[in-house]
Amino acid sequence: MSAERMVGGYDVLFPPLVCTAHRACLEHARLTREEAWPTIESCLALATPYGVPGAELAAFFGYLSYREAGRTIWVDAMRGPIPSWTARRQSTRKQAIAYGFLCAFTETVAEEVAH
Repeated sequence: MSAERMVGGYDVLFPPLVCTAHRACLEHARLTREEAWPTIESCLALATPYGVPGAELAAFFGYLSYREAGRTIWVDAMRGPIPSWTARRQSTRKQAIAYGFLCAFTETVAEEVAH
């Protein structure tokens, strides 16, 4: 599987508003953040005007959440120092698909760069 082929299937896997919100989040981060990567806060803020679930949008960037003792816990599953198995286990189906896409795409790009 190539990164190009994965991008081609992106619009099939995700509804149009989710794709648009994802692209907007990427563009916003590129223009406003030195590392060009969205924060949890920006994901949640940009999810609202597009009417998409914030947790699903955040999962595209490796941020997973779960509920514990009546509060929401956020974990950076890709870059964070805290193990993310609890968040991954308790994620919704939509979060799991978005996070899975990120993981598969990241792995595919890394393999392509290595070759």
